[in-house]
Amino acid sequence: MEFDTTLTDSEPVVLTIGNFDGIHRGHQRLMHELRETAAMLNSKPVLVTFVPHTLLVVRPEIDLQLLTTLEEKLALTQQYGGIDDNIVIHFTPAVMAMGADDFLDSLRARFSIRGLVVGENFSLGHNRMGDVSFLKAYGQGHDIVVRPIGLEADEHERISSTRIRRLIGAGEISEANELLGHPHTMSGPVVHGDHRGRLLGFPTANLIPPPHKLIPANGVYAVTVTVPFAPSVPSGDSTASSRVYNGVANIGIRPTFNGKERIVEAHLLDTELDLYDKRITIDFIARLRDEQRFAGIDALKAQIATDAQEARQLLRRTGG
Repeated sequence: MEFDTTLTDSEPVVLTIGNFDGIHRGHQRLMHELRETAAMLNSKPVLVTFVPHTLLVVRPEIDLQLLTTLEEKLALTQQYGGIDDNIVIHFTPAVMAMGADDFLDSLRARFSIRGLVVGENFSLGHNRMGDVSFLKAYGQGHDIVVRPIGLEADEHERISSTRIRRLIGAGEISEANELLGHPHTMSGPVVHGDHRGRLLGFPTANLIPPPHKLIPANGVYAVTVTVPFAPSVPSGDSTASSRVYNGVANIGIRPTFNGKERIVEAHLLDTELDLYDKRITIDFIARLRDEQRFAGIDALKAQIATDAQEARQLLRRTGG
């Protein structure tokens, strides 16, 4: 079993294991319990996750769209879960075929495991035989504390990555963000488009989403955009590596121009930067309206100005 890890020595660890797509509020609660258990056992809290997502190997025929890339997931784990260390297992058909005991034995051969913190519905290994009952018995046999955690719910419905994907796919960003406990995010390099936004007076940064990345429903969104810090742009903080700008984003095919290809483009409010080839991050805050076709350029420009003002006011209210 191959893996990458931030761990460099054999200090004792407490693990939580899963795909953790989105690092939503349920995941964050689990990570809080992980930190507490690790402190109690004088150990380091560690996230164990997989690349690619296990469903991409278990069910390759489905078109799985993910809330987070691995890079985004690990960054959110630090920011919202308070977990700095991780083990990223390369999930392959061979790993999929491993029994739960073999899987845990492989981890124990490399790491000094003192505890496992998992959701009460957790299971791992071939045919998902490694449920909480199995883990408790395994833990007793190997001096590992096993803590199952009740699942986080919202209005009596369990918070899950599947539920959040459904909301984002429908454009219900505010509702999805409430369950996530943070904005839905998308990162990628800025590429050259047709420069039509600049001609309209609203230059945009065209983003290439990563493979299998869930893109919100077509429409216009209030967003914040994180841009890598450049020396020519004063950050106000000499230690800053990036700066956050308010913006408005459009997702869709741009029907006014008879577009065919679905694109993600963001306009920075009240500032203009050269973003080409930079890797930016868009945080989706709220959906403003559906994508629509306009009768002409002037009508489109007027609506974009309205969208920008609405985004500006909304972001000001929400602290953006």
